[in-house]
Amino acid sequence: MSTGFEKIASDSNLQDHWIRRLIAFIIDSIIAWIATTIIVGVVFLPLIVLAAITDLPWFVFNPFTFPFFAGILSVLYFALLEFWYGWTFGKRIMSLRTIETNGQKPSFDRALIRNISKIYWILALIDVIIGLATLGDPHQKIADRFAGTTVTSKTVSPSASTPHPPPPPT
Repeated sequence: MSTGFEKIASDSNLQDHWIRRLIAFIIDSIIAWIATTIIVGVVFLPLIVLAAITDLPWFVFNPFTFPFFAGILSVLYFALLEFWYGWTFGKRIMSLRTIETNGQKPSFDRALIRNISKIYWILALIDVIIGLATLGDPHQKIADRFAGTTVTSKTVSPSASTPHPPPPPT
């Protein structure tokens, strides 16, 4: 059995799968970032004004709290949408869906497990790299394997279904 990295080099369908997952992740990350910005603005703006008026210490409003809130909201965004619908907005746009290995929509605990690495982008990258570097289904990141989930395509992309021309005769 080979790793996902070995298979992805020659399998155009697998390449298409991961490209669509990447695009879906970028779309969803933008949505989560916008939501976080709005929520942090609504919650913290009154506190910042209060601090300015009352001379509360500014360190209460640590700038590192934004990535923390963005990570928490990202995990919740991905987990809740996949639990409720089997997709996120990015996955829906890219014709992908998340399922348990038995074909059902993921339960909330499985959706949470598969998305916990999205709390910070470097953990999500490591999750994918380990999934592709180890033996197993090359469509799964490592958290998918722990959760018993996978991401499938609702349709096949036109670019993936184009066959490669046969090699020239030698």
